[in-house]
Amino acid sequence: MYLYLIRHGIAVEPDPLALDPMADDEARSLTKLGRKKVEQVADKLAKLDLKFELIITSPLVRAHQTTAIFIAKQLSPNLEVSPELKPSGNLVKWLQEWDARPTGTNITHLALCGHEPNLSEWAELLIYGQVCHKLILKKGGIIGLKFANDRIAIGTAQLWCLLPPKFII
Repeated sequence: MYLYLIRHGIAVEPDPLALDPMADDEARSLTKLGRKKVEQVADKLAKLDLKFELIITSPLVRAHQTTAIFIAKQLSPNLEVSPELKPSGNLVKWLQEWDARPTGTNITHLALCGHEPNLSEWAELLIYGQVCHKLILKKGGIIGLKFANDRIAIGTAQLWCLLPPKFII
């Protein structure tokens, strides 16, 4: 199984005067440049014939917009939302949700779209079993992990790609 961790594209900056910083952060959208770069990444992935059976996204606007571009470029027919992909999300809880899914869903290429530092930390946990703070995922970048079997588990992944957007587009 292949798991792709995709960071959302460039988003508008947080409003320092927002009355509710949490709500402001959740509503931040992609910038025009952010949309353009995500479209370029999606176009390149499509040319490489990389497809995902499923993309799971954070419910935050900028991540949802990023995955909407991937869906529009036909990189996946299926999109789901998981609150565990929010910046406050938890890998162990997400793994429990994933493991609780009905069996028989033949997914070999799964993409998760979320935020930093979560995605880099999740990648390190899945590879090394601990957070090392060595991986950094740029906006619009992708970390590719390979699992020897169909089970995603901590400490069992092999890092096979770490792509900042400038190497993709």
